[in-house]
Amino acid sequence: MNEVEVVQRQVGAFSTRCLLAGPSSADVVLLLHDGAWGGASSVSWTNVIPLLASRFRVVAPDMLGFGGTDKAVFLDRSPYEFRIRHLCELLESLGIFDPVHVVGSSFGGSIALRMVEACPERLASAVSISGTGGPWRTEFGRTALGTWDGSRKDLERIVDLIVVRNERFDFNAHIEERLKWAVTPGHYRAMIAPTGVQPVALRQTGPVHDGWPESLASTSIPVLLIAGSQDPLVDPGWTGNLSAHIPSSEVVLLDAKHSPNIDDPEGTADLLTNWIDRNSTYAQSAHVTIKK
Repeated sequence: MNEVEVVQRQVGAFSTRCLLAGPSSADVVLLLHDGAWGGASSVSWTNVIPLLASRFRVVAPDMLGFGGTDKAVFLDRSPYEFRIRHLCELLESLGIFDPVHVVGSSFGGSIALRMVEACPERLASAVSISGTGGPWRTEFGRTALGTWDGSRKDLERIVDLIVVRNERFDFNAHIEERLKWAVTPGHYRAMIAPTGVQPVALRQTGPVHDGWPESLASTSIPVLLIAGSQDPLVDPGWTGNLSAHIPSSEVVLLDAKHSPNIDDPEGTADLLTNWIDRNSTYAQSAHVTIKK
């Protein structure tokens, strides 16, 4: 088993928790967790990290608003932009300037796809597991994941929407880890703040279309879209909608729900290892190293 180091770093103005593992000289894999209640690096990736760390340098941070990172959110901009900036600053603080392979689950997958648009020079490849970049969530998914009553029982309801219970992972241990971060001071308010209802007079009716995903049409960064055939939270056609605009994309359909990285860590790690191996020379051939 590869040792995982838990570090607390000051990244700009924000205290940031991050899990690190694997050889420092290997290709870097940036793992981004989901955005469900109690989301954190250890919640989404605890059983995947040791498997990837046998080959790669793994960096798995808690994003702003989650886990052991400051519960800071910005309400005057998209949920992606300020988190992407924070992630790039984290990489710099760790001395990582070469392009990385970013892998995200659910909301983390949306962040990964948005990084393709926002900072392509930082990426060797991008993988999204059930993250659409924003659109194509089902109404059931928005409703079912949007509320949590603060109890363990209701958190179990939420987790059952994203995983298949099986012998490959410990469901109770997962609930305990997610609940630990869900009750951290500030997390609930950070999650609920963006959905607060404003008075009618203050509601803005700005453009509803931000150019996504048409803005990805010119990218040459390899993109892998991983979907679950049993996923009730996103439109079944989300991968087709995205791949139609991303010429460099590939699609894998798994017999899974929303988060195979949680309930099938071995299968997920094998899939990611194969993908990274196939794209490991991309950084050297298509990008230059970022300098301070």
